[in-house]
Amino acid sequence: MSSELLEMMMLRRIANVLSNPTRPRNWALLVGCLLPTLTALGLTVCRADSPSGEPIAILLAAGDITGCHQTGDKHAAMAGQIQKEIEAAKDIPLGILALGDLAYADYKHQKAQPGTYASCFNSFVATWGVYKNRIFPVPGNHDYSDDITPAKKLTPVKHYREYFGQRIAELKSGAGSPSGAEDKRLSFVTRFPNSEGWLLAGLNFYGSDVDPRKWLKEQLSASTARCVLVFTHPFFASSGEHGKGKAYEPIAQLMPILYEQGATILVSGHDHHLEQFPKVGGKGKVDASKGVRSFVVGTGGATLYSTYVKHPLSERFANKSRGFLKLILYRDGYRWSFVAVDGPQVELPVGEESCNRKPPA
Repeated sequence: MSSELLEMMMLRRIANVLSNPTRPRNWALLVGCLLPTLTALGLTVCRADSPSGEPIAILLAAGDITGCHQTGDKHAAMAGQIQKEIEAAKDIPLGILALGDLAYADYKHQKAQPGTYASCFNSFVATWGVYKNRIFPVPGNHDYSDDITPAKKLTPVKHYREYFGQRIAELKSGAGSPSGAEDKRLSFVTRFPNSEGWLLAGLNFYGSDVDPRKWLKEQLSASTARCVLVFTHPFFASSGEHGKGKAYEPIAQLMPILYEQGATILVSGHDHHLEQFPKVGGKGKVDASKGVRSFVVGTGGATLYSTYVKHPLSERFANKSRGFLKLILYRDGYRWSFVAVDGPQVELPVGEESCNRKPPA
C-alpha cells in the first residue's frame, strides 16, 4: 500500500471523528493520532495505547561495542553520537544501556589471545567512558575473555569489575539496596530517571552472578514501578549468527517471569545486528495486549554479522547499520526508534506502546 493511500485513509478517519456529532470523541486518542511517530512510512499513526504526558527520560541501547582488532575505532563514532543525543535531549535525563561485550580480546584460530582484552577495554574507556555516570552496564561473554592472562591465571571480568564496580554499587544504593564491598554481584536494579521512574533490571547472565529466575522474580515482584525494562547480553530470540532463527532457551525460560511480573521490554545484544520482536507471553506466543516486547541491539561498533535465518516472530531485521536503539520513556509508556551511526537508517514498525503494569490505586 502506498504512503499516499495510507495518509488519505488516516485523514478520512480523523475527519470522521470530527464530523460525526453522535460519536463520543476520544480527544486524547485524537491528539495522539496527530503526534508524529516513527513508522516504516514516516506517517502519523493512530494508536489507542500511545504514551501520555511529556517524556521523562531517554535511553540509548547498544551492545557488542569495541571491536578493536577487527573494526578499529567504529565505537568512537558511536561515542560521538551519544554527545549529539545528550545535546538534543537538553533537560531530559539521558542514560545508556551498555548491553555487554563492551570490548574484545584478539582471536586467532577461534581462541582468545592472552593479554589482548585489556587494551581494547581501555579503548572503550577512552571513548564511551566519558559518559560513565550515564551508563547502565551488563557484561557479555567476551568481557569474560579478561579471564585469560599470559600465565593462564583466571581473573574473572577484572577490568570490567574494577571500572564499573563503584558505578554499580551507586546504582544499587540509589534503588534502596545498599551494596557493601562483599557484594560482588554485577546484576542490579535501579529506577530511572528517579524513584518515580522506570525500573531497570540489569541481569549479568554469566559467572554464576545470580540465579536468573529467582533474582528476577524477587526484584520485579518487590517493585511498584509502572514500567519495567530488563536488559542482559544474550537474547530471547534471534535471526542472526547465534540464534539462527530460534529462541535462546535459557532466556526463553525467563519469559514466564517477565510476563507474570508485567515487564514491558527486554533488550539484549550478543548477535551483531538489530532486530525487533512482537509482544509475547510466557510461552513465547504473541500477546499484543500484555506481552513483553524484545529487541536485539548488537550494533554498538563491533563487526556486524551476515548470518540470517529468519525467526518466525521477527518483525524487523537489519545488519547493515551500527547505531542505537533509542527509547523515549514516559510515565506510562515509551516510544522507540533506531539511530544509525554507520550505515543506512532503519525504520522500526509500530514505534510506541504503553506499559503493561496497572497504575497504582
